[in-house]
Amino acid sequence: MAFSKVWRTIRQRGPRAALRKILAVGPVYLAGVKKWRLRRCQCCERMTIFIEPYNGSAESRSCLFCSANERYELLAEEIRGRYGNRLSELDVLELDPHSPLRNVLSAGRTYVRSFYDEGCNGAQRDGAVCEDITALTFRDSSFDLIISSEVLEHVPGLEKAFSETARVLKPGGAHIFTVPPRKSTKRRAEIVDGKVIHLEPPDYHLDPLCPQGILAFWDIGPDLAEVIPSPRLTVRIVKGPVGDLGRVVWMAEKTK
Repeated sequence: MAFSKVWRTIRQRGPRAALRKILAVGPVYLAGVKKWRLRRCQCCERMTIFIEPYNGSAESRSCLFCSANERYELLAEEIRGRYGNRLSELDVLELDPHSPLRNVLSAGRTYVRSFYDEGCNGAQRDGAVCEDITALTFRDSSFDLIISSEVLEHVPGLEKAFSETARVLKPGGAHIFTVPPRKSTKRRAEIVDGKVIHLEPPDYHLDPLCPQGILAFWDIGPDLAEVIPSPRLTVRIVKGPVGDLGRVVWMAEKTK
């Protein structure tokens, strides 16, 4: 369990809750100590230990300091490589209230963090604003850069999400994101008359903000741009595949 997560638990729920969490997950991580690795983190750029539970994977292998795992490190590499010192000139939106990329993106001219709870658009919590990616409250052409990780596969109206991305991005701006890699793009579920209709067996992903897990409405693969064309965005893979899972980084760039 990363120091950043322990500190967040202390701030939000108190030291006793943090201690209970450490006692619950600590033994699982200690059992995987042979898989721990000492190296530099691409997110916080510190020499650190990447800890992993005994039954873990690339998704659960994380920096002891900032909690970055493989996908966040890939995003950090892409952001630094693409924008470098120009980040200080960019207006940035991240669709994640507690991302380890905060260390990177806070260098932006403006940096807005968001989270999503149904029906709370515009509300604020712990410095982040509640936003629905399919109905953003921001003005047209507000941001140079949008960042998200493992968000879009959970959005029923993915077409509308890309439309909103195009609306709030400035010309030439980009939404850089990751999603779980899949062979092809297909809809797994849809909402009809307020009810979830499953087109594929339900697939729930773990999420710290939702203990019961979040339903994936989409599989997203290399054919994304063909399945969901977006007239104002050029959608393509810009990094990868890398790692055991074949992770890639996507970019949806707004035409100038």
